[in-house]
Amino acid sequence: MISLGISEISAQNSDSSDSNGINWYAYPLIFYTPETNLALGGFTIFLFRLSDKINSKPSNVRLLAYYTLNNQFSVAVKPDIYFNEDKFLLEADVAYSKLVDKYYSVGNNTPEISEPEYDSRNVALQVQLQYEIFKHLRTGLNYEFRDAKITDTRKNPYLLSGSVNGVDGGTSSGLGFSMRYDSRDNIFYPSVGGFYELGFVFFDDFFGSNFEYTKAVLDLRRFFKISDSQVFAYQFYYNFINGSAPFYEVPPLGGEDLMRGYFTGRYRDDNYFATQIEYRWRFWWRFGLAAFIGIGDVAPEISKFKLNELKYSYGGGVRFRIDEAELIDLRLDFAFGKSNSEFYLSYNQAF
Repeated sequence: MISLGISEISAQNSDSSDSNGINWYAYPLIFYTPETNLALGGFTIFLFRLSDKINSKPSNVRLLAYYTLNNQFSVAVKPDIYFNEDKFLLEADVAYSKLVDKYYSVGNNTPEISEPEYDSRNVALQVQLQYEIFKHLRTGLNYEFRDAKITDTRKNPYLLSGSVNGVDGGTSSGLGFSMRYDSRDNIFYPSVGGFYELGFVFFDDFFGSNFEYTKAVLDLRRFFKISDSQVFAYQFYYNFINGSAPFYEVPPLGGEDLMRGYFTGRYRDDNYFATQIEYRWRFWWRFGLAAFIGIGDVAPEISKFKLNELKYSYGGGVRFRIDEAELIDLRLDFAFGKSNSEFYLSYNQAF
């Protein structure tokens, strides 16, 4: 199946900057997928700095909204704010959506089914507050909240069975901590340095959660400058849960950033790992090219991963620089998995 993520930018507003040093970009969007039908929307990016010190980190706020002819919609606000002379970092993702999603059960070899779709409404919040304890090293607290309502199971055979945890929706609410070492030379388009983060979130009824489980994420990235126009990037990612998570929170393989070429959640299980490499080349004016390859899989336990069952992902794409000062790109990727392919248009690098 070929699925088109965001196929066309119908117009582009010129960037704007006000006297307070706030740069902003606004882009209308037209896209089509088999799940959404035709969709209209747009996103806006605000860029600014809250510190006057040299080489201070840029803060940004992203706004995204779209509506589809299938009566789906999503509205999201995603701020990343550095303040108090960059000592503190506040990252958040706030979203409200009515979506059509897919569920293929749990496992790394689940079959294709004719009716995987289901409808849901979601209110989601992720907040991370970190403090710099040493140069490049931050630690802090994470909070995650999701109130999900499964509004229509349609003809999905797994959800109709009634035996899937979270089939009626519910609230997931958890508090945790994280530690991050970030030595990248640029947060939007790094060419040297690394990003290494380990985080845990504990979901419990003490925090108002209907489900009790623990989630852990390990995210390791490294960047190498080949020349002034070429960068080699590497990422290793591991996500696991322990406990009784709702089916839609079980770690999903696929998406626009990692294991591109697979519908998000085509495969799910308690343990998910993926690793990828990407070659990036700025070849002319504001344009760049990228090529990537990755492998990954899901399993019920870490000891259950099998080399002969690993999934692969590969593809390439075009980059267009919308901000030369901050090195911010729009990216269009075409990716292949084992039996399908996907188009993606997104903001900034995949990792």
